[in-house]
Amino acid sequence: MSTSTSLKPVDGHAGFDFLVRSALAGGFAGGIAKTAVAPLDRIKILFQTHNIEFRQFAGSWKGIPDALRFIIRTQGVRGLYQGHTLTLARAIPHAAVGYTVYDKASRLLMPTPETQTSFRRLLAGAVTGLSAMPFIYPFELIRVRMAIEMRHHSHRPSPWNAIHTIWSEGRSRSTLPILNFYRGFTISAVGTVPYRGGIFLIWETLNAHSRERLSAETLRTHRTQIHLAIGAIAGTVAQVVTYPLEVVRRTQQASGAGSPERMIGFRETVTQVWTQAGWRGFFSGLGIGLIKQVPTHSISLAAWQVAKQILDV
Repeated sequence: MSTSTSLKPVDGHAGFDFLVRSALAGGFAGGIAKTAVAPLDRIKILFQTHNIEFRQFAGSWKGIPDALRFIIRTQGVRGLYQGHTLTLARAIPHAAVGYTVYDKASRLLMPTPETQTSFRRLLAGAVTGLSAMPFIYPFELIRVRMAIEMRHHSHRPSPWNAIHTIWSEGRSRSTLPILNFYRGFTISAVGTVPYRGGIFLIWETLNAHSRERLSAETLRTHRTQIHLAIGAIAGTVAQVVTYPLEVVRRTQQASGAGSPERMIGFRETVTQVWTQAGWRGFFSGLGIGLIKQVPTHSISLAAWQVAKQILDV
C-alpha cells in the first residue's frame, strides 16, 4: 500500500524494472507478515470451520491461548505452522501481484490529487484483490484443508496428500477434478471486493487526512508509526464488515472433507452455519481474526515500506 504522493510516471523500460522491484517488495512483505501470524491464522480457521475439537475454546478471549497450548500439546510446536508452506505459496505471489497491481492501478485511476476520489480508491483496491485470485485460490483451499486436520503430529498431513484427496473428491462428483480446487471461489470473489477495496480506501483516505492535518516534520519523523496505525485500522474495519462472507467461504472450502460427492452452495452453507450456531456462527473466530489482522497489516505495510526503500520503488 503506497501513499498517493509516491506515485510518479515511468517510461516503458523503467516500467518493467518497476514491476520487478515492486513484486519483490510486495512478496517480501507478504511472506514476513504471514509467518508472524501463522499460529493465529490456523486457530482462526479451526474456529471458523467449527472443528469439533476446538468448539470448547471458541467464544472467549481465554480460548485463544488455550487453543494454542492444545495444539502444542497434541501436535508439537510445528503444529502451529501446519499448512504454512501452502500459506507462503499463496501469500508471497498474492502480495507480490497485489501490491504491484495496486501501484499500477493507482497511477492509472488517480494520476492527480483531484482524481483521488473514494470510488476510485475503492475500485483500485477491488481490482487489486481480484487480480491474483484465480491463480492462488487452490493454494488457499489446500491450506484450509490441511489446517482443519487434527491428527497426531507423527501423522501430519502433507500438501500432496491434501491435493490428492481434493482431486479424488472432484472425480467422485463426476465433474472436472480441477473445479474442486475452487470450492467457495464465488463467495471469496464477492467478499474480496469490499474487503480489499475497503482496506485501500481507508488507507488512502487516512493517509490523505494525515498529510492535511500533520506537519511535514511530524510525518517524516513518525512515518512508520503512522503507517502501522493506518494499516491496522484499515484491516480491522474491513475484517469486521466482511467477516460473515469469510466464514461462509471457509465453510465451503472445508466442506469437501464431509461431503466430497458434491459442492455445497451458498444458501446451504448459510443454513448450515445458522443451524449450528445461529447468527453468532457468522462471527465465529472474529476475535482472533481481529487480533491477527492488526499485526498482519501493520507488519506487511512496514516490511513493504522498508523493502521499497531498499529497492528504490
